[in-house]
Amino acid sequence: MVALASSGSILAACSILAAGGAMWSACSSVTFPDATGGASGAGAATGAGGLILGTGGRACGIGGAAGDGPAGNGPLGDGYFPGSCVPQHHNPDSQPGGACAAECQTVSCGKTCTEDCCVSCGIDAQGFKVCTCPNPCAGPYANCTCSPPAFIPAGLHGGPCSPQGYSTASVPSTAPDGAISLRGLPCKETSLVCFTADSTPVSERGCICEADGLMHCGSVNHWFVNDATATEWMP
Repeated sequence: MVALASSGSILAACSILAAGGAMWSACSSVTFPDATGGASGAGAATGAGGLILGTGGRACGIGGAAGDGPAGNGPLGDGYFPGSCVPQHHNPDSQPGGACAAECQTVSCGKTCTEDCCVSCGIDAQGFKVCTCPNPCAGPYANCTCSPPAFIPAGLHGGPCSPQGYSTASVPSTAPDGAISLRGLPCKETSLVCFTADSTPVSERGCICEADGLMHCGSVNHWFVNDATATEWMP
């Protein structure tokens, strides 16, 4: 027990109880986890704003509250905010410059994370990526895995698309004259896959013929294997 010099010294009692990340706050009557730095800053251990890894990621210096817009239709369905693995929760790393922002979301990005990141990925954003944050506020993701949707079978393989084209919606300005985009073109066989002209060993891109009879193209994410044999896709 902590003896107080004055019955009116409520703030002093809160400070003493909160020191070192104590498990109980007399001010808010809320349990807080042990964490370095959790008791620093205005009201850090008490009241709304005392979250160790709270909305906005203040403890890790991400900065800025996440905002209060409605939940979008994320990879896990209604009620999930961008980048969040938990319903009705804002992932502070999804803000611009964060580890879960669209331009990062990889281990190689190297930015410090505060929590796991869950986002759509791959061809037509039909896949589901989970980036695991092993040490909140201490380092980057341990891994990021983009799993394919259930309708894409395992073990698919193909080679360079024939005729060849690009996976992007429009042909790059640097493409040779007469180059085409394969996205949305009719194809001959469901689950037929091939690798496009903009595919590289480091960033593989390709297309898959889906049940609608059209080519769907984008980042392959190791969903299928390049066997180096030209793949004819036209009906």
